[in-house]
Amino acid sequence: MILPHNTASYRTWAPLIARIIIGGAFLFAATMKIPGTEMFDIEVGMLAAAGWPLATVSLILAGILEAGAGLAIILGYHARLAAFLLVLFTALVIVLFYWNFTQEGMPALISHLELMAGLIYLSVYGAQSVALKRD
Repeated sequence: MILPHNTASYRTWAPLIARIIIGGAFLFAATMKIPGTEMFDIEVGMLAAAGWPLATVSLILAGILEAGAGLAIILGYHARLAAFLLVLFTALVIVLFYWNFTQEGMPALISHLELMAGLIYLSVYGAQSVALKRD
């Protein structure tokens, strides 16, 4: 019996769907970092409260990284490099904001670790199929 995950069609399209989900999450996060929005001001305040230097500039750079790398992952253009950069970025975010073992902080920590696991996998195996530049 051939299971759906063992078909050529699934092996072709599943990596693209996974890239759209992961890259889309970072594109959405980048929209929270658009200067002049209420969410941008809230995030700058969070960074400043965490003691991060140059919070405004850092947040703008983070938004550029999230948007650029998220789009690169979706398109499959240098997806390994984009995923690796986002692994480092996500690790930094975890250490700064989500390394909290309380009941309230645990769900955010777990979800960021799960996202990081997908990024690590992508950084090793690349875009696979349906990509602008398979690496």
